[in-house]
Amino acid sequence: MIEVIEYKEGMEIKPPMFVANMPDDVYHAWPDSISKSGLDLVHRSPAHYKYRGASKPSRAMEFGKALHCAVLEPDVFASRYLLLRHVSDRRVSEYKQAVAAKGEGNVLVSGEADQIAGIQEVIASDFAVQKLVSKPHWTELSLFVNDPETGALVRVRYDMLTEDFEAVDLKTTQDCMPEAFAKSIAQYRYHVQAALYSDAFFWATGKPLADFVFLAIEKELPHARKLYTLDQESMRIGRVEYRKDMKVYYPAWEYDHWHGAEAEQVQSISLPNWAFARFEEEIVEEIF
Repeated sequence: MIEVIEYKEGMEIKPPMFVANMPDDVYHAWPDSISKSGLDLVHRSPAHYKYRGASKPSRAMEFGKALHCAVLEPDVFASRYLLLRHVSDRRVSEYKQAVAAKGEGNVLVSGEADQIAGIQEVIASDFAVQKLVSKPHWTELSLFVNDPETGALVRVRYDMLTEDFEAVDLKTTQDCMPEAFAKSIAQYRYHVQAALYSDAFFWATGKPLADFVFLAIEKELPHARKLYTLDQESMRIGRVEYRKDMKVYYPAWEYDHWHGAEAEQVQSISLPNWAFARFEEEIVEEIF
């Protein structure tokens, strides 16, 4: 077991520390700490990280939060959220009354409600997923720990962490099949996340994660889903990537010097490969 501290307003963070039920806005704004999403910005340039705007909860973010709760904490979801599948107009009194009782972010209507309900239904009947998510676990568990190489304060948040140390990260996607989801992993740097979250756990506990599992779920019907773990080479690349980013972030933070990408010199740039392929297809069509 690990020691988990319940969040209290104004509490002091003494890393390494696992914190339960920390509000989203508090976690994301914790000072002098870096997260995976922060490293994504540093990967572009330290200036992109320094001048990032304060994120405001969007409808997509609210939907994602609700979906996580519906899949990983169905009992909590039932008491916290309300699905009005038959309501499509948020101006009607039924919606306004529901918002007054539950809060705007906790009331879902029409298509959003249909998606949540549909995903809940298929997840409930999926043996492999149920076997995993029914284990005793924490959800939205925050970890604050110092990077042993730079000393930087790192924060990660596990969608789900089981008591036998399996981390589960829920990802919605258009296509959960292996070839398509592998592209999402590369595009959104999920391999960096898997490596950082795994290493952060080891730094905090001296024990390895039993697994870091992606639960990929398609938002549209039939809500296909897959469970994935990354192979060792992908994890190695993720680790190399976040270490590069940490080496850029730490001196920028330490000396408060947040340089941006510089022009340096004129470079040649090319259209992406898909544009060339489309051009060739059009030429062939014109010929025939």
